[in-house]
Amino acid sequence: MDITQVLSNMVLVDIIIGGSTGERTLEADDFIREVGKMLPPGTFSWVSKARTDAKRIILRVGAARRVDNRVRGYFVPLDRAQAVSDELKVLRDTFQAQKAEFLQELPNIIDEWAANPQNAVEIKPGLTRADLIRTHAPKASDLDKLLRFAMSATQIQSSQFFGEDDALHTEVNGLPGQAALEIAEDVKKSWKGATGGKTTSRVLGLVRRIRQKADSMGILSPKFEHLREACDRVLRQMPQTGAIEGLEFMQISALLEFCSRPENILAEQSMRFDPLDVEIEVEEPAQQALPELDADVPAPVENIPPAPAAPPLEQHFTFEF
Repeated sequence: MDITQVLSNMVLVDIIIGGSTGERTLEADDFIREVGKMLPPGTFSWVSKARTDAKRIILRVGAARRVDNRVRGYFVPLDRAQAVSDELKVLRDTFQAQKAEFLQELPNIIDEWAANPQNAVEIKPGLTRADLIRTHAPKASDLDKLLRFAMSATQIQSSQFFGEDDALHTEVNGLPGQAALEIAEDVKKSWKGATGGKTTSRVLGLVRRIRQKADSMGILSPKFEHLREACDRVLRQMPQTGAIEGLEFMQISALLEFCSRPENILAEQSMRFDPLDVEIEVEEPAQQALPELDADVPAPVENIPPAPAAPPLEQHFTFEF
């Protein structure tokens, strides 16, 4: 992989929504965790949803930038950056409208929460939790500054100043593994495995997400391009509505089981993986039943051929690597 070529075709995207990137930290410095103690549970769920939606938009085509096991932005292919930016702007406008509505309603939220019976308990003589809420609840002017939706995108043309010592080299070298891991995590969250013998066409949405991610990550490795082609082959075979069962179920299961482990995506044999190369064993037709015999007249043993044991119906995957 040519590091310089990858960097010149990538954009570093960063987001800060509601005063935080949403990544878990050990320090209790996220203001939502602090002011949230003075407000009812779920007050900032709309902020958390905006973070989740923003990450989903970016990760459809990008991969997280990890520094010391912490996410520090996202690598997005240059040719996908404008579309990502457009979607984030729409999300930001929605966030701003929700913020305005929330700030207008904030005094009522505080009053109702302070009046809640669970806050009538005394913390110390003469002081209830309701008193603390009314005194220390965040002001609308403070939240107006803190509840922000900030985003940035930086194109990196060169990392010549530190050369091989530049940490970006290490990060870019790890991008294929990060992208493969993100695909596998999406599959594990969305796919329950090849159980029940059938699924619905809703699973095609997951295959399309894998395809989109693999397509955008093709710059990192031809293995992602091959994965995109495998998704295309499966999508062409699948019914677009209703149940997916039989051979089609086996094919889509083969693809998703393959994608559920990042090491499969990055293995050398992945270039020969074909999800359509599956076999389904069918039970041989049973021999025609003999006519029923009179119970009082036993038939000679030599005239009754032994009945073959019926083999169980088996379905299994066969992969050629």
